[in-house]
Amino acid sequence: MVQKNIVVESGVKVYKDKTFKKVVAELPKGAIFKYESGFCEFKTTKGYTNRANWTCPAVSGSYVIALAKVTQKLAEKVGDKGIFQVSKGNIIRVDPSSLKNGYVNCAVFNDVWEWGFKIKLADVKRCETLAYNSIAKL
Repeated sequence: MVQKNIVVESGVKVYKDKTFKKVVAELPKGAIFKYESGFCEFKTTKGYTNRANWTCPAVSGSYVIALAKVTQKLAEKVGDKGIFQVSKGNIIRVDPSSLKNGYVNCAVFNDVWEWGFKIKLADVKRCETLAYNSIAKL
């Protein structure tokens, strides 16, 4: 099944085949690409990637990709002092269906997805509707 993915960290290499020996390109951070079972396609770049943990689906369950519009510390509960720094332009995942008092649940990428934070809906730009072969940016 083909899905729409986004590159969340730079350094995602695309290889000629599944042996992952010959690099044909490197996907830029924020790239929206087609992904199916290790095979990816972005503009004229086609090949395989073994960096699936550095990419994520545009839509997964109730979560969608978004960009943080501001630099701030995110808290687990609204009103907490904050425990994780997110920078303007960082790719995050938000759950729009969790909206309560202007805040939504979100996840941030720190080598792995860390879940359970809150962010103001006004402080994110949702990107799940971006077309293939585009770059998510503010």
